[in-house]
Amino acid sequence: MFKEKLHKKLSSALLENGFEEPKELQKKCIPKINGGADVIAIGPNGSGKSSTIMMSAIQKLGMAFEDAPRALIIVSDEIKALEMKDQFRLFSKNTDLRAEVVFEGGKIDAQTEAIYFGTDIVIGTAKRVLEIYFRKNFNLNKIKLFVIDDAEMIIKHGLQGQIDRLALSLPKCQHLVFTNDLTPKIEKLIEKFIIAPIVIEVEE
Repeated sequence: MFKEKLHKKLSSALLENGFEEPKELQKKCIPKINGGADVIAIGPNGSGKSSTIMMSAIQKLGMAFEDAPRALIIVSDEIKALEMKDQFRLFSKNTDLRAEVVFEGGKIDAQTEAIYFGTDIVIGTAKRVLEIYFRKNFNLNKIKLFVIDDAEMIIKHGLQGQIDRLALSLPKCQHLVFTNDLTPKIEKLIEKFIIAPIVIEVEE
């Protein structure tokens, strides 16, 4: 039933890379995400949060389209951004989708240029995404999917202001938030831009 909810190119790429059985988080989240719901997913490290994000983004976008990004994935740091880009390469190998990563450790001019010349997914840290947006070289008007990974790290690093600014700059879109634990501070962060989300929690 799970694979029937994924398009054939994504399902094929998953099988080729040894993803034969979905994790509980993926089984619970992806049907809801496919249906267009805003989702808050809660689970410990190793529960499949990052892979769920990438599967969902590829599933939603399907194929490359024009130049403006359609999915924005906020991650905690450079390491997480590069890990997610590697996962994108595996899962999207049968598609023509494009992804770019942006983070403080990279050259902002090169990162800005990569987005400007066309991509479908931007994976990056909140601070660098905003820096590029302020340069007026990041068109947010076509974003369909806004994802926050490791929301607890957003709170830990004091990035609530950057998330507020990004969320309020986006058009109407689907929101996904992934976290190890749903704390009052995370609830306060997301209540400004998410109304009545579906909350999914796993313990594996």
